[in-house]
Amino acid sequence: MPTGLPDKTLLVQLPLNQQAPLEPTGNTPLAGAMLVAASGLDNVSILDQNTSDLLGDRALVESIVSLSPDRIGFTLYCWNVERTLRLAGELNNLMPGVELMAGGPEVTEDNTWLLENSIFDIMLAGEGEPVAAQLFGPSFKTLQSGQMSPIQKSSSNLPPGTWPDPYLSGILDPAAGEPVLIETIRGCPSLCGYCAYRRSHPLQRVMPAEDALNLLHELSEAGAEEMIFLDPTFNARPDLEYLLRGMRDVPLKCFGEMRGETITAELAAAISNAGFSSVEIGLQSINPEVLQRSGRFGDPMAVLRGAAMLRSEGVIPVLDLILGLPGDTPEGAIRAAEVIREMDLHESVQVFHLAMLPGTESGSHSRETMPLPPYYRFRPPEMGGWAETRETIADILGYDLDLAPRPLLFEGWPGTIKVDLDSAHEQPLPDIPSYRHSVLRVRSRDLWEKRNLIFAAVKRRIDEEPHCILDIVLEAESTFPIDLISAIRRLSEPNDYSSRAASALARDGNLRVSVLIGNWRGMAIDWMTAISVECPLILDVQYPGELPSHLLEAGALVRLDGDDCELDILEHSVPSPHQLLFTSRIMEEKWSIRTLGALCN
Repeated sequence: MPTGLPDKTLLVQLPLNQQAPLEPTGNTPLAGAMLVAASGLDNVSILDQNTSDLLGDRALVESIVSLSPDRIGFTLYCWNVERTLRLAGELNNLMPGVELMAGGPEVTEDNTWLLENSIFDIMLAGEGEPVAAQLFGPSFKTLQSGQMSPIQKSSSNLPPGTWPDPYLSGILDPAAGEPVLIETIRGCPSLCGYCAYRRSHPLQRVMPAEDALNLLHELSEAGAEEMIFLDPTFNARPDLEYLLRGMRDVPLKCFGEMRGETITAELAAAISNAGFSSVEIGLQSINPEVLQRSGRFGDPMAVLRGAAMLRSEGVIPVLDLILGLPGDTPEGAIRAAEVIREMDLHESVQVFHLAMLPGTESGSHSRETMPLPPYYRFRPPEMGGWAETRETIADILGYDLDLAPRPLLFEGWPGTIKVDLDSAHEQPLPDIPSYRHSVLRVRSRDLWEKRNLIFAAVKRRIDEEPHCILDIVLEAESTFPIDLISAIRRLSEPNDYSSRAASALARDGNLRVSVLIGNWRGMAIDWMTAISVECPLILDVQYPGELPSHLLEAGALVRLDGDDCELDILEHSVPSPHQLLFTSRIMEEKWSIRTLGALCN
C-alpha cells in the first residue's frame, strides 16, 4: 500500500436477536453512517445491513474476510457486545495485522469486563464525528499511540447538523421503507441515575428549528415517509412551538420521546398536527420518592395527565415503567399499572427491568447487578419476584408484554436443514447452515433413541455460533419422553444479552425447542397437552377448528398451508394470534406485518 494513503475501513454493527423470524431487527447502522459522512473519506464503507442481519458467525467472518479490509470498526451495544468480541477475535486470528476499533454505548471507562476482554487496538468513548477523519485516515496510528488509556475520549459542544447528514449524503437510503432516524438535540441535563446518556452528553445542544425543518423537508423529498427522533427529550427545545408549526407542512409520520408533565392540551394538539402518531413517555414509576431516589424529579400524575391529553388528540402515548428502581416494590409497580388502566392509558405500555448500565451513576455504585449484559439490577433468583410482578402487570393491562419466541417453520428458509434420523445410521448430522436464525428439523419414529445424534449436532452448532438462534424442531411420529426437551435445553447456558434476558422471563433464549406433529390425530391427547406446557407444540391442520378446544386453550399452535389464508377470520379462531404459523413465507410475512405492527403501534 502506498505510503500516506488511508487504509480501507469496514464498519460493522451486529443486530439484536428477535423473537419472530421475520421481525425487523431495527439494526440501522446510523452510528457508522454518521462517521462515514463526517470523515469525508471514500475509503470507509459499512457492512451491508442484510448481511449483518442475516448471516451467522461463520458466514459473517467469511464475508468480512473476502472484503479484505485493513481496519474494522464495530459499534458496541449491550445486545451485541459479546457476539462482537467473539467475531473480532476470529477476524484477528484470520487476518494478521488487521486493525480493530470499537465505539458505542458499551465503551466506558467503568466497563471493567469489556476492558479486560478487549482485543481492540483502540476504543472510542463519546462522539466520533470530531475525530472521524483521524480514525479512518493515515493518522490512525498517531491517534492510537498518543492515548494514555485503553479508551480514547472524544467530545463536542456542537449541535446536530454540524456534520453532513448520512441519509442526504447517500450513505443510508431514506426511501428504503424503514423509519429514518434523526437527531435534532444532543445532550440531556436530567439527572436520572440509570441513564448513561446524561454522563456522556450532559450539556444540551439543539439544532435550530429552522435547520431542523429544512432537514425534514429534504428527507421527505428524498423519499422518507416515517421519522424517528432520537432526541432524548423532543419537547425540551426552546423553539418547540415554531418547529411543530413548521412540521405541519411536512408529510411525515413521526415518533419521539417527550416529557409528559409539560404537555398541555394546546401542545398535545400541536404535536398531533405535526404528524406524531405516537409518543414515548418515561413514566417509570408513580411513586415520587422512588423517582427522586433515581434522580428523576417531577410529578408522575402530571405525566399521566399529559399522556391523556395526547390520547385525546389521537396520539398514542407509549408509557414506560421500570421495575426494580431503588425504593420500589412489586406492590408499587402493580399499583402503577392499575392507575394507567384506570385512566384508560393502557393501550401501549413498555415494562423494563432496571438495568445498571456501564457509564451510569447507578451502575457504578451497584454490587447486586448482573455483571454482564443485560446488567439487570437483580440476579436470579432475586429476579423471580419481579418477573412475577411483570406477569401481573400484563394481566392488568390485558395483553402480553413480550412476543413469545416464534419457531421458524415456513418452507424455503435457507437456514433450515431437515434430517430423517432413521436413515442417519448413527453418522454425525450435516452442518447446520450459518445463519443468525437457523433451524434443525429432525424426524424419527423414535426421537428418544436418536437423542445422541441430536445432542451432538446441537453442541457443534453452539460451539461454533453460540450467540445465534437455533430452532430445534422435533418432528414426532410417535410419543417420546418429555425429558428429551429439557435435555436439549441443558446443552446451552445463558451466555449473552438475548439468552440472559430470556432466562429472566423463563423463556428459551438462543436455543429454542419445539415439537411439530403432522399426523396428530394418532397421538395421545394427554401427551400433547403436556408437551404444550413444556414447549411450543405445533400441529398441522387445515383449519384451527379441527383441534380439540382444550388443546388450543392449553397453548398449542397450528400450522396452516397455502398462500391465501384469511387472517381476519383465522385470528378469531384461536385464543391468541401467536398461535398461528404457516408453511408459506408469504403468509408469515403478512402475519408479521399485521401482528408486529399492532404491537409496535
